[in-house]
Order: sequence, then C-alpha cells, then structure tokens
Amino acid sequence: MSGSLSSMAASFGYARKAGPPISKGSAGSFSRKARAYLTFIDFTRRHPVLSRTALRLASVLPPRDFPSVASRLYMGGRALDAYDVDLDRGIISLGGLEWRIHGSEYIEITHRVLGRRMGRRRACEVIYDMAFRTAMETLQQLDYESLFPPFAASLLREPPDRVKLEADPVLFQFYNEMVSMLLRLAVSECGWGNPECDSLPVPSQVMLRHSVEVYWISRSEDPYWEGLRNEPVCYAFAGILAGFFSHIAGERLEAKETQCAITGEPYCVFTLSKASQS
Repeated sequence: MSGSLSSMAASFGYARKAGPPISKGSAGSFSRKARAYLTFIDFTRRHPVLSRTALRLASVLPPRDFPSVASRLYMGGRALDAYDVDLDRGIISLGGLEWRIHGSEYIEITHRVLGRRMGRRRACEVIYDMAFRTAMETLQQLDYESLFPPFAASLLREPPDRVKLEADPVLFQFYNEMVSMLLRLAVSECGWGNPECDSLPVPSQVMLRHSVEVYWISRSEDPYWEGLRNEPVCYAFAGILAGFFSHIAGERLEAKETQCAITGEPYCVFTLSKASQS
C-alpha cells in the first residue's frame, strides 16, 4: 500500500522532493505538473472522505515521500498537524520559521495598552504597520518548498511575470490556487477569520467573516472601548492583508477597512489599493 501511495504522490507532484528551478525550457513540463496538481485538487474537492482516508494511509510513508503541507490541507488535514515541536528547546516551527502561540485576546490587549500609551489614532497606525511588516517579512523568509509542491515554490517566492502567467490559462488557475492556499495558511489556519477575495491573485476587495479582533474587542468590558465600537477596529488584520498582497503584487499596497462587524454588520470589508507616495 505504501508503495502505491508513494507513486501516486509523485505522479501528482505533491511529494516533498527537491526539484530544479523553473526555466523557459521547462515551461511545458511545469504546465503539465500544474495541470496534474489541479486534477488532484479537483479530486479532493469531489471526494473529501476518500481524500481524508488517503491522508491517513499516507502517514506510513517515509518523510521524503509524505505529501506537502498544502497537499495535506487539500486532503482534509490542518496546518497545526504539520508543526514541528521541539520540546527540548521549547520551539515550534513550520515553513522554516519559528512560531509562538498565544491567546487571541492578546490582540485586544495590544490595542488597549498602546491606545492608552500613545492615543487611539497613533496606536492604530502602529498596529497596522507592525502587522504589515510581520506579513511581508514572514513571506520573504518562508521556506515554500516545505509547504508547497517544490515545482510551485518559485511562483510564490517572488511575483511571477503577470503577462506570461495570464497567457497560460492552466498556469494562471494553478497560481491563483497556490495564492489562495497561502492566504489560508496565513489567515484562516492562524485564527484570524475566514477571508473571501473578489478576485485573485490580487483582489480589490476582501470580505472577512469571524474577525478575531472584532470577537475580542466586542466582548471586552474594559472602559477603554467605550465610544470606540462605532468605527472599524481591525487594524492588525488590515496590515496583514496589505503585507500579504504587497508580497504577491510586488509593489506596496494598502488596505482600508470600510465595513466592520464591530458595528453590527455581518462581516468586515477591506479595500486594497496601491499605496500613496509619502
């Protein structure tokens, strides 16, 4: 069984094996791999129970043949299952980076403490900038080969040629799938909420359901928030969104929350645009 699963993993291009960099001469091969992987994605969506069963069976494979993190998520897995935990050093890691886990109320506390120290407006600017820089630097340092099919890593490490990308419908669809999965890893799998983009790879508007900032700020009993729940509050997520899509676009973008669930709306809405020169 393990041998057949190993062969299936290799045929779909999701086994974690090192691959050569993409070049003009390998464009046809890359497109074929992209098409095969799209077939794999479609299969997991049409057969979720079978895909989860295959993922459980794949656990017997040696590490070098085990599906990539993205593949496991398509098959019904979760990113938390892929974290490497070093108990001796007290460190958890994923994608070549070390991470820390803290209660999500930390976000509300950050808003409140900085707001009291430097004023609400300045605190929001600082929170946005911190989140923006964190998203940008994380995506710049991420080990994409450990998270995605190795042949796809170069597409996410830096912005591809948009003209050539859009000229190949299969490659364009594949790239958008990878961007969507990267967004899932950065947002939903990290507990920020559930985002929906109006388009990819770079949307003009993003809707966010179940914002973690709204959740904790709306429930806080601290008097700091009196009179502040009638305006957008998701500055950390806006910064993450701007940093994420700035990396994808290859130019600095800014995100602004135009509708916030803190005011009673069913979801938050963010608009993305090219950052103004300052």
